[in-house]
Amino acid sequence: MDFRRFSKTAALATMGIVITASSAFAFTAKSSTALNVRSGPGTGYNIVDALYTGEKVNVNKCTKSRKWCYVTHSGPDGWVAAKYLKRVGGHKPKPTPTPYPSDPDITFGFQFGSGGSSFTFGFSTDDGYTTPYEPKPHKAKICFYSNAYYKGKKACVDAGTNNRLLSPKWNDRISSIKVIGDASVTVCKHKNYKGICRTIDNDIPKLGFRLNDEISSFKSYRY
Repeated sequence: MDFRRFSKTAALATMGIVITASSAFAFTAKSSTALNVRSGPGTGYNIVDALYTGEKVNVNKCTKSRKWCYVTHSGPDGWVAAKYLKRVGGHKPKPTPTPYPSDPDITFGFQFGSGGSSFTFGFSTDDGYTTPYEPKPHKAKICFYSNAYYKGKKACVDAGTNNRLLSPKWNDRISSIKVIGDASVTVCKHKNYKGICRTIDNDIPKLGFRLNDEISSFKSYRY
């Protein structure tokens, strides 16, 4: 037996399996809402871009938890919340019931030999990613208050809502903000999202002096 030839064949077979597994996973999806794109798989990572509702992206891989997927599109690429992605065309992956089973390994094996003797070689690999889990979306809202500490007049909008210029009742009159569920909001001092802007993904009981009673436009997102 020529073990050098065998090793080369096995190595090529291994490479082929890895490439096939990666290529088979990639698919096209669209965002079901305005959605933040982050530098890593979690809300603690920086926001690098945002998808608009219905924007198509290429899904390259997802975490084992099925919560985050890495996407590429016509803008900075990054990680988005998988539950707001909907596969375009083909079979829609079914949600996996809790508890989630471990991801199946990809296995490969071959046998060669003649007569009564044979030699079998096999291996398995796990690329660490799986099809995104798509549970029902949670409530995601942004609530604005005219006074600090969530007092005074109140107005709530669903995540994904944008406003280039607030009405006179709210323009330059927001002092505190609550973020409910899987949401974040970018607030700006001037209309059309200009001037000083700040992205908020947690409750703010009292806005700083640069934005307190100075907000004129906002964009909100789901994770």
